[in-house]
Amino acid sequence: MAIVAVENQKFKLGYNRYLRNAFYITLVAHVLMFYFTPTFTFKPYVLREEYFEAIDLPEQFELPPPPKEIAAPAVPIEAAEGEEVDEDAEIAPTTFERIEDVPPPPPPPSEQASEFYAFDEAPVLVKFVNPKYPDLARQAGIEGVVLINVLVAEDGKVLSASVIRSDVTPAMEKAAIEAAKQFVFKPAKQRTVPVKARMAVPIRFKLHGN
Repeated sequence: MAIVAVENQKFKLGYNRYLRNAFYITLVAHVLMFYFTPTFTFKPYVLREEYFEAIDLPEQFELPPPPKEIAAPAVPIEAAEGEEVDEDAEIAPTTFERIEDVPPPPPPPSEQASEFYAFDEAPVLVKFVNPKYPDLARQAGIEGVVLINVLVAEDGKVLSASVIRSDVTPAMEKAAIEAAKQFVFKPAKQRTVPVKARMAVPIRFKLHGN
């Protein structure tokens, strides 16, 4: 208790000194703050005036001259029945401009290139039909191979057939297409589901005894 009483006595004796020092420090801080604070000058706001000048436009404008008239081509007039025609009349020569380096026409769209069918198992041919040999080709002894592109449906039947290439006559190509349309396949499969598919089938024309 004696120590607490001594400390309280010291605080009471130094209280006035602490209060005086705090007052001086605060006063100096305020003086410095007002001294170093910048001054603001306020200027009156002046409205900005803008002027527009009116321009007088001319009442008439000079129009460009009209284009020259192009003479219409002469129209031939058919002579009336019984009217005499001057046989000495001259006919103006007709000239044609020859165009060089004419680009070839684009190839026809290919049905095979426009369709694509994905499958895991390819179709398998289970029924082959021999094509009918054309009589003229048989008599002429023509042999060869026709490569047919067939579209096989989900049930194994042929939906369409076309010639990819051949070394025979058009009549033999037609016979090969008719035979290919009668083929029967085991359908292609995508996983376990039957799907459409395309495949190439060669058909050979060969005479017996050759």
